[in-house]
Amino acid sequence: MESAEEWDRRLGWTFELISEDPVRRKWALRLVRVIQDRYGEELHAFNEVWRDEEWSAADQEVGRSIAEPQRTLLDALGEFIPAGSYADWAGLKYLLLYLEWESRYPDEWMASAKSWGLKHGKLHDLARAVPYLTAEVIDQLVDLICLAVRREHRCEDAGYAVLARAAGGLRLRRLLLEIADDPDEGFRLRARYLLWLLDHPEAPKPKVSQWKAWLRSQEAKPVFERAEPVA
Repeated sequence: MESAEEWDRRLGWTFELISEDPVRRKWALRLVRVIQDRYGEELHAFNEVWRDEEWSAADQEVGRSIAEPQRTLLDALGEFIPAGSYADWAGLKYLLLYLEWESRYPDEWMASAKSWGLKHGKLHDLARAVPYLTAEVIDQLVDLICLAVRREHRCEDAGYAVLARAAGGLRLRRLLLEIADDPDEGFRLRARYLLWLLDHPEAPKPKVSQWKAWLRSQEAKPVFERAEPVA
């Protein structure tokens, strides 16, 4: 695995993607496009050399690709990391950045770095890695879960339910109880569903069909009963 210094040298600028300053985000988004275009050109050049079977030139092209100050954020995060190694993985903070970026600026994320497969895989990986993570990182995961609860539902969000059950804890429960009384019905329902999962460890692994079944069960209840937070 690469060192934290190498990750920061190549990708430290990506934290501007979640800046509250639109000018700084615009700068970072432009850089994302530049790097993606450059990587595409490198890949095209390599494929051309490979097709012509100019092996020595191909070796040089591979060397240039490897020496690039990193291809894309998606390429970097696609690395396989065993669950027990996540705590020591220098890319962890960039994965958390990637997930936060989607929640805060979904349109920009969609246009620049959408990958439902990466999101699905990494949320489930993080759930498996929870026993090995520090309390500080788990707090960050809890914040991400609550951020996802307080926005519109998006593809592969079932992974946040899996992560919530794995993370658990009093802090997550307290924050979800607060959201369970939110004026926005969508936020309330998502928070109450996660609280229900925490209260029912015997329930199967969270998935979309389970969420829909839980929603139907809420519709069948009297209004006054639905208004009570799940505790």
